[in-house]
Amino acid sequence: MNEKLFRAGICLCVSLIVSCSSAPPKSDTVTTVRDQAAQNSSYAEAYFRQGRYDLALQFFTQSLSENASIDNGEGIAQSYVAIGKTYMAMGSLDMAEDFLLKGRERARAASPSLLFMASSSLGELYLAKGDPQKALAVFDEALAMPASSRTPAQTALLYHNLGTAQKALSNYAMALEYFDKSLQINTANKLIESAAADHYMIASVYSLQARYEEAVKSAETALSLDKKIESSPGIAQDLYALGLIETRRKDLAAAYDYFQRAYLVFVTLGSKPGMRKALTELIAATDGLGRSTEADGYRKSLADLGTP
Repeated sequence: MNEKLFRAGICLCVSLIVSCSSAPPKSDTVTTVRDQAAQNSSYAEAYFRQGRYDLALQFFTQSLSENASIDNGEGIAQSYVAIGKTYMAMGSLDMAEDFLLKGRERARAASPSLLFMASSSLGELYLAKGDPQKALAVFDEALAMPASSRTPAQTALLYHNLGTAQKALSNYAMALEYFDKSLQINTANKLIESAAADHYMIASVYSLQARYEEAVKSAETALSLDKKIESSPGIAQDLYALGLIETRRKDLAAAYDYFQRAYLVFVTLGSKPGMRKALTELIAATDGLGRSTEADGYRKSLADLGTP
């Protein structure tokens, strides 16, 4: 084949590709992949809110793969952080740290907003690892970032996290101050799930201060809000918290009721850590109420779960 025919063949192929509807322009293809990644992330977030972390992890991982395939820096950073937060919720803290550190590095080149989000999540991980001082350092770094780098919801989350760190350091007055700041923002912006988390943490501080009436009121408010949005993980934690408060108030019958309800929700979520802690409290409550046969049944259920 001579050069003239060769070039004609190339032109014909190009013409066919451009005119054929089955071969969309590259820009459309990229947009489609980006949209699919966003859709998978949306599915994952819904599963995460339901406490179905295994499914959330699958969709977040798929979103990461799609974002990586088109070198979408912001999407990659978001996916890393989301996967890290999911591993954290599952109790796999070392895996979570690996992804969150990767997410923070990618976020530095992506946007100030993403860097703020990644830093906040990393601080939450250090709280989960029992290192509130290290978490506080990360949160203070995030607080020093320009206010324009975060939304009102993110500002509220930062205050919430600062409150959690201060609570862990037994600085209860400062913790309540931060939780109140977070609650004001979340209430004003009708962020129900976040407001429920604020009330939950306020209840926990009141309980530690032996302010049980106030603790119950805040925990019941958290439970009401979580029920409103049907957040099963939040409902389980609220019920468990109310059980702990009643235990401290020496009302074992009320504590038993809350722990049993919490246990049933943890069962539906398939949360073994939640089931273990609820069963442990149910054993103590039923023993205290003199219901030894029932306590033995809970001991068997706890043994059947195996070691963590």
